[in-house]
Amino acid sequence: MDKTTTTALALAKRTVHIKIHPIPQTFAERREILRVLEQFGEVSMFRSLKYSPRTPIPDAFLTLFSSPSAANTALNSTPLRYRLLTTPPSPPLSPDQKLEATVAPLENPPPSPPATEKTFELHISPSSFNHGLYLSSASTNPLNGPYSPVGVGRSYVAASLDSVLPRCVWAPGLRDWETDGAVLRDGAKVGGEEGKGGGGKSVEWSVGKRRRKRSEESKVMQGLTILRKEWETRQRGRGTAPP
Repeated sequence: MDKTTTTALALAKRTVHIKIHPIPQTFAERREILRVLEQFGEVSMFRSLKYSPRTPIPDAFLTLFSSPSAANTALNSTPLRYRLLTTPPSPPLSPDQKLEATVAPLENPPPSPPATEKTFELHISPSSFNHGLYLSSASTNPLNGPYSPVGVGRSYVAASLDSVLPRCVWAPGLRDWETDGAVLRDGAKVGGEEGKGGGGKSVEWSVGKRRRKRSEESKVMQGLTILRKEWETRQRGRGTAPP
C-alpha cells in the first residue's frame, strides 16, 4: 500500500458529512455550526459545499476532525439541535436625536429590537469524499505537481499580472504561474460528495482539448511531408487519386 493510499484511508476515518436545516444565511450562523462541532474535538478543516465549483450544496459541509475518535463521537451524537439567539442592530437615530446625543445622553432612546431565536438541526453521516483521488490529482493537489494552468478568471496571481502586463506576445506566458503539462485521465472525478443532498457530483477536469491541440501542432512541426501522405491516404480511401 503506497503512502497516498495510507494517507487517504487515515483522512477518511476523520471526515464526516454535515447536513443542516434550515440553511444558514449569515456568517454568524455558519460559525455557530463550527462551534457546535468543536465540542467533539478539534476541527482541522470545515468547508462549506455551498462553494463547490460544479454543484453547490448550500446546506452541506465537509468536516475533518483531528482524530478518528472525535469523528466517531460526532457520528454517534447525530442528530443535533441547538438554538441561536441573535440581536438585530438598533434602529438608526434621527438627525435631531444625533444632535441631542452629542450634547447629553438621550432621555428617551429608541427601544432595542427584541432578540430572535432560531433552531438548527444537524445531521452527521460518514463522508464519501475521495481523499485518494484528491491527493493524487494534479488539478486539486498543488503539492502533487506539475501544476496545472489556471485561467485568468480563476487565478488571483494571473488576474493581477494581467492588469499590469502590456499586451504583447509573451504576456500569456508571463501571467501563467502554473507550469503546463499536467495530465488527468479523461472522465476522472476528484473529491465530491456524491449522493449527498442535491445530487452533488465530484469535480471533473480534463485536458483532452489541450492534448488534441498539441497533437495537431506536433504533426505540423514534423514537416509537411507527413501531412501530405495522410492527405493522399484519405484521398485513396475516397477513390480519388491524388494529383
